[in-house]
Amino acid sequence: MDKRYQLDLTIQDLRQAKNIIQRAVDRLEQINHSKSFTLNNLANDLKDFIEELDSDEEF
Repeated sequence: MDKRYQLDLTIQDLRQAKNIIQRAVDRLEQINHSKSFTLNNLANDLKDFIEELDSDEEF
Protein backbone atom coordinates (compact mmCIF):
# COMPACT_ATOMS: atom_id res chain seq x y z
CA MET A 1 0.00 0.00 0.00
CA ASP A 2 1.23 3.44 -0.76
CA LYS A 3 1.81 6.10 1.85
CA ARG A 4 -1.13 8.31 0.84
CA TYR A 5 -3.54 5.40 1.12
CA GLN A 6 -2.18 4.55 4.57
CA LEU A 7 -2.57 8.19 5.61
CA ASP A 8 -6.14 8.27 4.31
CA LEU A 9 -6.99 5.15 6.32
CA THR A 10 -5.43 6.71 9.41
CA ILE A 11 -7.44 9.90 8.95
CA GLN A 12 -10.62 7.85 8.54
CA ASP A 13 -9.89 5.95 11.76
CA LEU A 14 -9.16 9.17 13.63
CA ARG A 15 -12.42 10.73 12.43
CA GLN A 16 -14.33 7.73 13.73
CA ALA A 17 -12.52 7.99 17.06
CA LYS A 18 -13.30 11.70 17.25
CA ASN A 19 -16.99 11.00 16.62
CA ILE A 20 -17.04 8.41 19.40
CA ILE A 21 -15.30 10.82 21.78
CA GLN A 22 -17.77 13.56 20.86
CA ARG A 23 -20.70 11.28 21.67
CA ALA A 24 -19.12 10.59 25.06
CA VAL A 25 -18.69 14.34 25.60
CA ASP A 26 -22.36 14.91 24.82
CA ARG A 27 -23.40 12.26 27.32
CA LEU A 28 -21.13 13.66 30.03
CA GLU A 29 -22.48 17.15 29.39
CA GLN A 30 -26.05 15.86 29.75
CA ILE A 31 -25.28 14.72 33.29
CA ASN A 32 -23.12 17.78 34.03
CA HIS A 33 -20.03 15.68 34.67
CA SER A 34 -16.93 17.71 35.52
CA LYS A 35 -14.74 15.80 33.05
CA SER A 36 -16.81 16.72 29.99
CA PHE A 37 -14.65 19.82 29.49
CA THR A 38 -11.44 17.77 29.50
CA LEU A 39 -12.81 15.25 27.03
CA ASN A 40 -14.15 18.04 24.84
CA ASN A 41 -10.66 19.55 24.71
CA LEU A 42 -9.32 16.18 23.58
CA ALA A 43 -11.95 15.99 20.85
CA ASN A 44 -11.04 19.49 19.65
CA ASP A 45 -7.32 18.68 19.67
CA LEU A 46 -8.02 15.52 17.70
CA LYS A 47 -10.06 17.50 15.18
CA ASP A 48 -7.17 19.94 14.71
CA PHE A 49 -4.71 17.07 14.36
CA ILE A 50 -6.89 15.42 11.71
CA GLU A 51 -7.06 18.68 9.76
CA GLU A 52 -3.27 18.96 9.87
CA LEU A 53 -2.85 15.42 8.60
CA ASP A 54 -5.47 15.93 5.91
CA SER A 55 -3.73 19.02 4.57
CA ASP A 56 -0.29 17.39 4.69
CA GLU A 57 1.36 17.85 1.30
CA GLU A 58 4.19 15.45 2.15
CA PHE A 59 2.31 12.53 0.61
